[in-house]
Amino acid sequence: MSSSLSNRFKASTAIQQSGSVQTMFSGHHATVHCHECNRAMVPRVVTYYGQPLKSICPFCGATFTKFQSGFERFINRLHTPMPSLAILRQLLIMAVCCLLLFVMSDLNIVSGQIGLVAFYGAVVFGVTFLAELLFQGIEQLATKLSHESNYYWVTLITIGMLLAITHSELAGYIGAFFMIILLRGLVVGLICFQRSSH
Repeated sequence: MSSSLSNRFKASTAIQQSGSVQTMFSGHHATVHCHECNRAMVPRVVTYYGQPLKSICPFCGATFTKFQSGFERFINRLHTPMPSLAILRQLLIMAVCCLLLFVMSDLNIVSGQIGLVAFYGAVVFGVTFLAELLFQGIEQLATKLSHESNYYWVTLITIGMLLAITHSELAGYIGAFFMIILLRGLVVGLICFQRSSH
């Protein structure tokens, strides 16, 4: 008699648990499909010193999702998604305004110190505009071909290093080119940060 009562209690508990689980996951999928082996799975998270790095498929080991580090999240905040033409337009407007101030100082309309600052501003914003044009061209090419843009930049850096080693007279120009790319990242990052803060 006691065994039949315990069996009934276990059966009712199992029914209640299964019902609660069904209502909890109703309309939701507890599993996802792997991009490589196409099997339904629950991704396993790989951590390093408590920080999640990526999730992998437990069957084939392929990477399912990569998690961003704190530095990458900071960089992505500086480069918030926005129309590419907006940044190019703003850089061009800044370069033209600085150039106009320089011309006005040459005509003695404004002081020479303002003209000197405007000249350097026109150079900085003009060079940044060209660097941004190159940067967006490479990014758009990678997107069109469904490639990672990092491979393009690694290839460009490798070619630059090989040219600097084999042709020492080009080392200064190659170094200046990469400094301009870094300057572009700083200027565009500040513009994007200002827009995101507003």
